[in-house]
Amino acid sequence: MQQFSHGAGPASPRQAQKKRWHTALYNARGFVSIVRGDIIHNTIGAFHVLRLWHVQKLPSGLLAKDHPWATGLNPATGAPVWPQNVVFGTPPTPGAGYEADDHIMQKVGNFLVDMVKKSTPVPEIPHGPERRMPHVVNYLHGSVHYNGMWLLFNDFAEAKVYFSDPRFRQEFRRLVQREKREVTLVFRERKYDPVEYAYFSGFIMANFPWFANVNGPGKKVMWGNPAPYPSMNIINGSWVRDVDQLRRGRGEVARPPVPAGTYFLGRYGAAVQPPYFVERLVAFVENEWVRRRGFNAGLFFINRKQIDPRIYEKYLADRAILAAKQTVVPSPRTPLQEAAAPAARPE
Repeated sequence: MQQFSHGAGPASPRQAQKKRWHTALYNARGFVSIVRGDIIHNTIGAFHVLRLWHVQKLPSGLLAKDHPWATGLNPATGAPVWPQNVVFGTPPTPGAGYEADDHIMQKVGNFLVDMVKKSTPVPEIPHGPERRMPHVVNYLHGSVHYNGMWLLFNDFAEAKVYFSDPRFRQEFRRLVQREKREVTLVFRERKYDPVEYAYFSGFIMANFPWFANVNGPGKKVMWGNPAPYPSMNIINGSWVRDVDQLRRGRGEVARPPVPAGTYFLGRYGAAVQPPYFVERLVAFVENEWVRRRGFNAGLFFINRKQIDPRIYEKYLADRAILAAKQTVVPSPRTPLQEAAAPAARPE
């Protein structure tokens, strides 16, 4: 788990004042970034989902069952495309016992492939337990997994060391602006602290004007949903162009892999700061929003009663059982030492 350290030794009055100004400026900039990405940009993305669901309705069968979005296979090589689109990765921690990187990527990629496959049959699978999402959501995951780019880290703490480096953030922005593809961060460590995950999401959103979703195999937090490995989608909206192209039937929507050795060619890393107030605030607010939504929780566009009727019956019988599956994120007013302590996070 990431250690929330405040540094060594007392600071001089001048250093303390400088730190206060830096903290205030970071929180202000982070708040603006979160408003731009988590509110404005995310609302625009939701509009496009609703447009392609209810207005310019996408039917099933726009992709054949052997289409690259529905198989994950690169037609040029016959191999899974995901390892070819890893634009940055750190070495696995020695002795950690992680699965091979290609195996990790195939598990995550195939998980998304299964979603796309739900929208290939004609006639369509009725919306319900067998097809949980509308076709637009299934199709957009084709853009995310096949056309998208991947960064692979051991854990959140390691990723924060890199993203704390302004040069790494600048290269990340260049990557997105130049390639115009979605990006997903994947973490080898499957056992993690969901509160740390939430704070890392807040850190990403405070530094980039995009939404950072926290999916993974552990306890749910914020808007995250199950995934084979911790997989953070940093949604920049590139999927809209790909799915609209699919809707119009103009050209091939599966893009070739990103050329190897193009990005992140320098040496990166910087000192890590404890989670700032704005990062903890967005983690707390979003998580409370999800917790208070009851049975629907992290499913935003659909009525979960329709796709999980049996689980809904269990929920009505004992709501506390399912409610306990959502992490409690401490208030941002809670001192960091208490927020980092497992005992301070009731299950």
